[in-house]
Amino acid sequence: MFKCYNKIQIEKRGVIVAGENLVRPKGLKAKIENFWYHYKTHTIIFITVFVTLAVSIAQCASKPDYDYTIIAATRSMTLSTPQLEAITEELEQYGEDLNGDGSVEILLIDCTIDGQNSDFQSLQAKQERLMTQLMHNVDAMLFLTDTKALNWIDTLNDKTQFIADTGLPHNDGRGFLISDTHIIEKPKAKADYEQNLRWPKDLYICRRKVEGTAFEGEDSVEENKKAADLFIQQIIKENTK
Repeated sequence: MFKCYNKIQIEKRGVIVAGENLVRPKGLKAKIENFWYHYKTHTIIFITVFVTLAVSIAQCASKPDYDYTIIAATRSMTLSTPQLEAITEELEQYGEDLNGDGSVEILLIDCTIDGQNSDFQSLQAKQERLMTQLMHNVDAMLFLTDTKALNWIDTLNDKTQFIADTGLPHNDGRGFLISDTHIIEKPKAKADYEQNLRWPKDLYICRRKVEGTAFEGEDSVEENKKAADLFIQQIIKENTK
């Protein structure tokens, strides 16, 4: 026995369904409502992905391309942001425009701590940051360290030291003392932005060891190493009587 069904038309959100036959909505409003009904999830996902990519691209485009990356690692005192900024400004006078953008820019990564007075969270965060830079950042070829940090860093790897003996005047060939140069003395003299600032008396500039490490043979490492050595030599030249 066959049953007969009447053709039923259902109007819903601007869409006319007649049996299995789709009637296209008429009018702009109906078309928009129809599109949103069928592609709401797809549209939201697309917009989210598009905005995320746009923000990421904008951030990458505006991110400075630094000529030098220096790890500031101390264990005798924590340096404030104004101190680090002032030191960076002085250090930039010795650099070269390696990327050809018309200026010398240095990224100084703050890993400075007071081994006796820093709170546990700050100490842990700074040490984790230091380890990340040591293990993964091939651009971080230079260090500013005090004696405690220099010796501590070199105990972190049983097989090889992190700081190279390049025949520098201090710390058994591993550093050049900058505490008595204008790199520290000039910011110290005009430090009216903070009261009772402490400044390191044994801050050295050093270079990362490459030979025998995981960085040996990586792209651009030899170029970075050469640029770092020339940077240190320029500091020595301008600050040796």
